[in-house]
Order: sequence, then structure tokens, then C-alpha cells
Amino acid sequence: MQTFDLISDIHLEFWIPFIQNVNRMRSQIDSFIDDILPDKPSRVLVIAGDLGHYNEQNILMLTSFRRYYEYVLFTFGNHDLYMISSAQRERYYNNSINRSGEMKQHAAEIPGVFPLDGHLMEIEGVTYGGTGMWYDYSFGIQELGMTKARLHELWKRTMNDVNYIIESPIFLQEEEKLAKVFKQCNVVVTHVGPDWSNVHEKYRIDPITSFFYFDGSKWLSQARGKIWCYGHTHSRNDYAIEGCRLVNNALGYPNENPFSKLVSIEIVQV
Repeated sequence: MQTFDLISDIHLEFWIPFIQNVNRMRSQIDSFIDDILPDKPSRVLVIAGDLGHYNEQNILMLTSFRRYYEYVLFTFGNHDLYMISSAQRERYYNNSINRSGEMKQHAAEIPGVFPLDGHLMEIEGVTYGGTGMWYDYSFGIQELGMTKARLHELWKRTMNDVNYIIESPIFLQEEEKLAKVFKQCNVVVTHVGPDWSNVHEKYRIDPITSFFYFDGSKWLSQARGKIWCYGHTHSRNDYAIEGCRLVNNALGYPNENPFSKLVSIEIVQV
């Protein structure tokens, strides 16, 4: 039986403070990871975005995961593009894509670690692929009858993305990356989820839900037999649509899911 382990939305700096003492921070990260491991880790770990706000800290975490996993695959979430200080904005020349580019470069230097950004990775006959994806306001348009312009104004007033991401991803570009890998994938990995049918009842009439999903119906209609891993919402889910299994195992912030762990996902190839 083949399995992989899944987690997303780690938001590392909320669990382990970012400090200048690298050795101390490394030790704290090691202990943190030891606490969230499943009893029997798989060979492969999938992280569906939102590692954390600091590349240096994220690299320590990926390296720490390699103590247990032969392969660590990850995609980018919106928080992996955040520049939360003037020092970061200066370092990355006011462009969040420069931050993710640095992260890809350093991650690729760690043996066994692979960023999924329109890329494929085959491991023991199982093909993993993905990209971060982005939200397209479809929830508000389709479910609430709102215009895209009105939703965009709401986004600018309410979402941290507008304050901390400079040069944010463009939905169509992310969709092009997904199209490059989708047919070949057994396991699809995106940060933003493709389906809102399981959204919690209290969010069903909230227009802010528009900034947490995209309309993936055309992809799900072609996804029978695939596993689709996603995050962004900190609500864990495991359900099927059109024969595709959708799994969210978000860790979230310490006050949300304090006893969460990675989960192992069995791969059943059709």
C-alpha cells in the first residue's frame, strides 16, 4: 500500500518565533515537527502551501522534515508571498514573486525537496503535480450574485493579501500552470481549493468566502481517480466529488487546531 503524508497552512512563525539565533530556532523547529508527525510517517510528505512568512525559517523546517521523509513536496500559499516588514520589501525589491523565487532556489538545494509550481514529480509510479492557484471570486459571483468589481472592492478593504503581497499571482497564469500538469497527475496539489460545496454553514452567505476558493468544476469533471490536496481554509475535510478525493489537512494557527498532526493518505490508483 502506497501512502503519502499531508499538511498545509503551517504558519510556522506563529508556532515558533522567528529569532536571530539559528541554532536555537532549528532545535525548536525539530521539536515542533516531532510533535506533529503521524505514528508511522510515509516516505513522501506533501505540503499544500502556507509554510510561513520567513524563507530562512521555512528552509529550516523543510530540512527538518527530511529527517523523516525521503521526499518533501510543497506548493506556495498566499502567506508564502507575504512581505511583512520594510526589510523584506527592500530585500525582495517590492515584489513578492522574488520572495517565492528565492524560496524555490534554496529549497531545490535540499536533497529530496521539490517545489510544485507547475511541475511534476513521479515517485514509485505515482505522479504528483500542482501549483499554488489563486481565488477567482467565483463563489460570490455564482452563489451570492455579486459583481466582480464589488467583490474586488471588498477584497481591498478586508484581506491582508492586499497589504502584504506586492505583484500578486494572476489567476489565469496559475491556471496555466495547473493545466500543464493536471492530466498526468495522480495527486494534485494546490493551496487554494477548487470546490466550496463543503464550506461551513456560517460561511455560506459570507462574501469573504470568495477569497478562499476558485471554481474548479471543469477540472473536477476530469479528475476521477485523482487525489486533490488543498489548504487555505483552516477547516479540515476529506470527501469526494466526481470520483475525485479532496483532502484538506490544514494545521492552522495555535488557537485553532492545537493538537493537529499530519495525516497519511492511501493512494488507490484506478
